[in-house]
Amino acid sequence: MRFREFSYLDDVDELVVCLPETCVPPAGLLNEGQWIGSGKADWMMRVDAANPAIPLQRHVHIARARHVRAKNQQASWNQDGTRHDKGSFNASVGAQKVVQDLARSALGLDVGAILEQRVPPQSMLLESAAEIGKTITIYMVMTNEDSAT
Repeated sequence: MRFREFSYLDDVDELVVCLPETCVPPAGLLNEGQWIGSGKADWMMRVDAANPAIPLQRHVHIARARHVRAKNQQASWNQDGTRHDKGSFNASVGAQKVVQDLARSALGLDVGAILEQRVPPQSMLLESAAEIGKTITIYMVMTNEDSAT
């Protein structure tokens, strides 16, 4: 029986289609919520599903294999590129190019998508306040607000 013939049946509530794993792209596999190997050295990643009721975006956690249980040794980003676990986000892990590339790939983001990260505070001497020698601390956060299309 063909699909078109099924669509006319009144007593069919579900249709299950079985495909070999080789026909499904990696992003389509249902590995959400499980730590899996990333294919890069000993980096592991876990993609967690969205939950609009909380609200919680789909997001990815990335860590070395030995740190999958240590939240302070992980970097995690939401589907929109913002940091997921702001309180436990490890800036040195999140700053690594390989980790950012893995996150973009896991979330299906464009290779040029900007991921939010914490930039260490920097002291700056403002030109307008130079005559009084005032020094201030500036915190910069990179976001992907301009990359929305």
